[in-house]
Amino acid sequence: MIGQLVGHYKVARKIGDGGMGSVFEAVHETIGRRVAVKVLKPQFSKDKNVVTRFFNEARAVNIVSHPGVVGSFDYGEMPDGTAYIVMEYLEGESLSARIKRTAGPFGFDALRIGRQIGAALAAAHSKGIIHREAYVKSNVCSQVDH
Repeated sequence: MIGQLVGHYKVARKIGDGGMGSVFEAVHETIGRRVAVKVLKPQFSKDKNVVTRFFNEARAVNIVSHPGVVGSFDYGEMPDGTAYIVMEYLEGESLSARIKRTAGPFGFDALRIGRQIGAALAAAHSKGIIHREAYVKSNVCSQVDH
């Protein structure tokens, strides 16, 4: 996918993998905006129910107005039918990288991060959104890490 166009966005690098897809950093070809593009694996893009759920995810995150929830602003299908969502790109360290780097007890960081995650999930629940994965922004956990 590196170097490939997804909509108007040129893929620069892979950020992470999940069970149903991958997330890439990409840049808008004309205006230079950096984004994260979540792409479904081809086998899941063939299942209309999975694609519908995937696109519902793009709509759901925009229903929740909370600083800890990553926003999405575009979605679609590539020419081969592979579904994608374009989301805001976040700088920072993944939670798993932070845990490995500190190699010790989290202490107050764990409480702060837990509160941020809980607040974002509460905001989603208050809008009636049931979630499978949480993309939560914080000072530590700011990249999708699967």
